[in-house]
Amino acid sequence: MILDNKFTIGDVVTFKTHPLLYSLYIKGDGKLVPPFMIVKEVSFEPNKKKTVDTSNGKIIAERIKYTCVFFDDNRLEFKEVAIYQSMLESYSKLYIARIDGVQKGRNHSTSLIEEVSKYENATYQYGEIVCFKTKKLELFKKRSSKKTRLDSKKNEKKSKEIIQYVVNHSTPNFILCGYKDDRQEGLFYPDGKIKKITPSILYKVKWFNSLQMKFSEEYLPMECFINEIDFTYDVKDSIKIEEKEEEPVIIS
Repeated sequence: MILDNKFTIGDVVTFKTHPLLYSLYIKGDGKLVPPFMIVKEVSFEPNKKKTVDTSNGKIIAERIKYTCVFFDDNRLEFKEVAIYQSMLESYSKLYIARIDGVQKGRNHSTSLIEEVSKYENATYQYGEIVCFKTKKLELFKKRSSKKTRLDSKKNEKKSKEIIQYVVNHSTPNFILCGYKDDRQEGLFYPDGKIKKITPSILYKVKWFNSLQMKFSEEYLPMECFINEIDFTYDVKDSIKIEEKEEEPVIIS
């Protein structure tokens, strides 16, 4: 059996429960939304790996597993998690909506999805600023909530929808401060079949961790970073947020 990995090093993925895979807006508590993650390593389990419960014939595991990295904005540090392939989905399946009402999603030619797809790996230059590849996706998440009030004069209810940015799992910018060739051994099984795919180049980045009041450092794959993110057209969006908070749209 040939194992075919759906994702590879540097791909942006998320857990399949992410609400923006199914709707333009997040409903409910934004802190319950899983992060956007970057694939750091791909592992292929051996044939003897138990993937089916023999007592009932149900699938309980897979042979393709990904080590993914994301930013924990509560601890202000990177975290890793190992997740099976069937539990992940690509960022390209997301729906993204702009706060001013212009919907950006799978069928729009100028979407954020297309912008991310054109990202190129950051080039290494000591002391330069780089961004984690998921930053703009996290910053552009939006949450929709409705508020109903009673108009005592007309004795009728009016609903207001408030659209707001949901800022969690967002990263700071980072400073490049180290470079490492990380060509590992043991990437194949004795029979020649591939065991895992790992990054060949790691960048060390530094950032200010205000929670722990220190400067933190981390080695991560080159594919996690880009040199810069264009926010030049976001000014209009931020103005719209303020307008909607002060004067929410009344909907029927």
